[in-house]
Amino acid sequence: MIPCQKSCSAYCEGCHKSCAEWRQFQTRLREERQAKKDYLNYYNELCGAVTRQFRAIGAYCGAR
Repeated sequence: MIPCQKSCSAYCEGCHKSCAEWRQFQTRLREERQAKKDYLNYYNELCGAVTRQFRAIGAYCGAR
């Protein structure tokens, strides 16, 4: 179901394909998804670096 179907007074079947508001809505969702991906990728890299550092320290201390 299209989110605007119930709230849009100008809704008709298939109108979302040419609707400017629908395109803006889709663009906003796409930007939000990309921002979430960027956030998760950044912290995944950061946590991975910390994990690698701890493993390196553990390997160094364990080798003594």
